[in-house]
Amino acid sequence: MKPLLIACLLLTPLLIHAQAKPLAQDYRIVFHNPDPERYVEGPGLVRLDDGSLLAVVPVVPREEWSKERRATQSRTHILRSGDGGQSWAQVSELPYYSAAPWVHGGALYLFANKGGTRVRNDDLLLLKSTDGGKTWSEPVTLFEGHFWNCHTGMVQRADRLYWATDDLALGSKRGPRVIAGDLTGDPMNPKAWRLSEPVPFPGVPEMMTNPQFDKLSSQYLEPNVIEVRGKLRVMMTVKPKRQSTAGLAAVLDFEDKGGPIELKFTQFHPMPGGQLKFCILYDETSKLFWATANLVVDGQGAFDWFREGEKRGNVRYASGLGGNDRRFLMLQYSVDGLNWFQAGCVAQAGKISQSFMYARPVIDGDDLAIIARSSINAPNQHDADHATFHRVKNFRSLALKLTPEPEE
Repeated sequence: MKPLLIACLLLTPLLIHAQAKPLAQDYRIVFHNPDPERYVEGPGLVRLDDGSLLAVVPVVPREEWSKERRATQSRTHILRSGDGGQSWAQVSELPYYSAAPWVHGGALYLFANKGGTRVRNDDLLLLKSTDGGKTWSEPVTLFEGHFWNCHTGMVQRADRLYWATDDLALGSKRGPRVIAGDLTGDPMNPKAWRLSEPVPFPGVPEMMTNPQFDKLSSQYLEPNVIEVRGKLRVMMTVKPKRQSTAGLAAVLDFEDKGGPIELKFTQFHPMPGGQLKFCILYDETSKLFWATANLVVDGQGAFDWFREGEKRGNVRYASGLGGNDRRFLMLQYSVDGLNWFQAGCVAQAGKISQSFMYARPVIDGDDLAIIARSSINAPNQHDADHATFHRVKNFRSLALKLTPEPEE
């Protein structure tokens, strides 16, 4: 065989591989935090009634300084874009550790958590803005306790809003609690809200994990609420043995009959990217659920990438394994919220110390507007220094037709 032909054959797989490009790699910077002692937490995003986009970006003390600083130095930055995410301007700043925005009746609302002194977060608050986030009402305390969640999926109807938060008071058994709000009156009235009892982490069955990693801890967290053909459901991140088993989610179900909400664990179910915070939304036009999530390349450390990264100090919370890989931010879709098809990679980070993670997608016409917590030049893949904006154009065209044709 001629040398040139051999070279072409050897290069062909590389050329094919190089043709795969992310859907929205050309990001815009929403917020940059240059302070190495603080990092960008999970951001939020909503589309306002006038078509502008509003981003919510918490910046909090890193773990080394968290206990003494988080109650007084946590800040949530509110930024707005009137040009589809191309440029961003800060409109206000609030003293909270985490926050999740939503829109109702022409007003902007914000679930918020204070930085805690004994536990990471204190109380669940609600604020309201009638001028697009420039000014805010005094906070109303909906529930006292130790709660936390970033901007995950909500179900919002004309008369009800459902979301879920983690109860941190349970320690290692931290579990979800569903929040139900009556929107027929004033959402700022605490009496309009109910909170389910928590469902402590049930543990992952031993046969679902590798015995090699028995000494590592497991947990679930960061719940999404979705509605599947009238059935209300909570989908949660699961970290089995520090994410050594990737792609697993927890499923919980509940009904709302107007009284106490009974949330019950149903099962574990495979979900691509289920080992790290994912966010699910429903698109009425395509009749599909869409989710942003991170896929893992080497969950059990076949390569030494993460062991070496932890030695260098620019990889965190990996236990020498690859389950905490945050490089590949993916977009996927589903008809039932359980079984997912890949639409493509939204953005890809080059180094294991970098990331595009904790994303929140929002439908913006025919496009998907996405905000991500991103480590670009950060100390590690977890302690992000940026919030970035990505636009996936004509996102519905990325989906196969999943519903069957009628039988003759």
